Amino acid sequence: MVSVISAIVFTVFFFFVLSVYFIEMDMRAARKKKRLKKLAGTQKETPSSQSRKIDHSGSHLIDVIGRIINLAFIESILVSADVPITIDRFLAISLGTGLFTIAPVMIFTRNPFVILLALVAGFAAPMFYVLHLKKKREEVLLKQLPDTIDMIARSLRAGQSVDGALKEAGASMPDPIGSEIRLIHDEMLMGLTFETALRNFENRFPELSDVKILSTAFIVQRETGGNLTKILENLSRTIRERFKLRMQVKAQTAEGRTTLTILALIPFVFGIVTWFLNPRYVSLLFNTSSGKKLLLIALILEILGIVTMKKLTRLDV
Repeated sequence: MVSVISAIVFTVFFFFVLSVYFIEMDMRAARKKKRLKKLAGTQKETPSSQSRKIDHSGSHLIDVIGRIINLAFIESILVSADVPITIDRFLAISLGTGLFTIAPVMIFTRNPFVILLALVAGFAAPMFYVLHLKKKREEVLLKQLPDTIDMIARSLRAGQSVDGALKEAGASMPDPIGSEIRLIHDEMLMGLTFETALRNFENRFPELSDVKILSTAFIVQRETGGNLTKILENLSRTIRERFKLRMQVKAQTAEGRTTLTILALIPFVFGIVTWFLNPRYVSLLFNTSSGKKLLLIALILEILGIVTMKKLTRLDV
């Protein structure tokens, strides 16, 4: 038993060090690329993560995982969150956090179900963090979008072309919208059509309807003609009104979301407290067949309750 625990501790420590090393190497490469771009005379860094391709032809482990998990979906999330790590390193970090999570759990229990649950929770922790970064980045981008549209409209009114207006907006606006506009302009310079560059921008944020509206407005105007400046001004006003309405809905549903959080945490907090006060009482859920069935039913009902309350407190505007 001592040798098994020692092997697990060594494996956990190895993957933890490997994860830290991968993160540091990716950050160092990103900083080096940024310095090279500045020396080359570019205005700002174009996020390399948005032009990444999934390349794991030489990794058998990634090939096996790719048959189980949709790697393209994970890659799209990493791109949207602008996380400068590759897919294989992200999976290595996830595996490291999963093993790191089960180490303290094995000190208190040898139950396979609890250990597996801890492993899954630790493995999913980096993904939840990346989803959090993605959501924050999308919120900032939505706030910056009306000002960016206004700047493009002013540049067009001053007589600049669409390419020049995009270049000016990309150089003037802060990230993340600035880097996205610069990426659109750079893709056009590399030979991609204006529609393709806008579709790529739209695909990087598939959940943002405002981005889709902006891309559609540009494409339709280029195909059918019309006053682009007037279209952009109306679009900017519409996006501001949608954002204001979204904030009002968020404020009015704050009570329901708080209730959802409290009700979702109560069973887990009660279970942990009971575990420390009377471990035998809680161990019945893990050591008996009827207890495992009841625990599975409770988890299913908990998930259904969370999904139902999120549907009730969510309004799409």
